[in-house]
Amino acid sequence: MFFNKKGQDDKPEVVFLNTEVYSCSDDNCKGWMRKDFASDDLKCPLCGNDTTEEMRELPQIL
Repeated sequence: MFFNKKGQDDKPEVVFLNTEVYSCSDDNCKGWMRKDFASDDLKCPLCGNDTTEEMRELPQIL
């Protein structure tokens, strides 16, 4: 049998950064969005309620 291990060694390292996000203010909703991709009205993309700004440690987008 032949096993190819080439793809396993070439995976890039995941870099986590402190990122500004807007999180839904409703306790029953888990909606959030990165500040870079937020809508103009800053409403939750799932339920439409207001959002609050917070910091999260998220993977870097390349």
